[in-house]
Amino acid sequence: MAILQWRLFGFRATVVAGGNRAALELSMPIGALRRGRGSTAAEPLMPAKETAPKAEPGSLAARVAELPWYHTLDLGHGVVTPGYYDHRPILGRYRLPDRLDGLRVLDIATFDGFWAFEFERRGAAEVVALDIASLAEVDLPYRVRRGMDAAALARPIGAGFRLAHETLGSKVRHEHCNVYDLTPERFGMFDLVHCGDLLLHLRDPARALENMRRVTRGHALVSEVIYPDLDRHDLPLLQYEGGRGVNIWWRFGAHALAAMIADAGFDRVEELSRFRYGARGGPASMWHAVYRAA
Repeated sequence: MAILQWRLFGFRATVVAGGNRAALELSMPIGALRRGRGSTAAEPLMPAKETAPKAEPGSLAARVAELPWYHTLDLGHGVVTPGYYDHRPILGRYRLPDRLDGLRVLDIATFDGFWAFEFERRGAAEVVALDIASLAEVDLPYRVRRGMDAAALARPIGAGFRLAHETLGSKVRHEHCNVYDLTPERFGMFDLVHCGDLLLHLRDPARALENMRRVTRGHALVSEVIYPDLDRHDLPLLQYEGGRGVNIWWRFGAHALAAMIADAGFDRVEELSRFRYGARGGPASMWHAVYRAA
């Protein structure tokens, strides 16, 4: 195999050739992806509020406008939350069954609850939504944590979920639990376990995947940001980021992520889809992969 690299208009150009096949890849230097230097490769922990039309005080629209939203949720009554990401157009990429009747489902790191409410809408018998309670439980780098005061660390998470839960008349059970503390003794077993765009924010994603496997009796659905440039050598590579930027610890190659899921104890790991995705209203700048593990 031959590999040639050079710089082209600020991008890294890589040509990989072997046998009768060749591929060209353009990638941006990692520094340009950090906050303030172009599009970031991952989502912020607490997206900024968007400007919305004024609404009557106390109305649903006014209550929605008071909160920062990560997920875009249709709450009915003509109100859609101004989420940083809108997963509705990419739902088909996850290859969910139309119906989940009779299934017990777990949504890990639910945040505003888009996936939990979607599982409920599809008829799941029970949906448990896990999340942390405040920024103090986030895997923050030592120097970042040291620079934050107690009030900032105590900033609560979950107001959006509570408002959506109330508005939708949902029966989803919200539980305060870090994925590191997830056990079958506490929560039992699940037919479907979902974890989306969380692993890159964790200092120990391997431990999180092991805990997911311990509560899975059916299959797990794992979606994550991936970097195809790390797969060019057909090796399970990942890049350490140290929790910098918007709390990103890792850049995963697809080979590495699939291997990590398998090594957590799953017997079968299948990549269901791979697609570009981005913040709502922005370019589809990030590669995502969706895996099903049984």
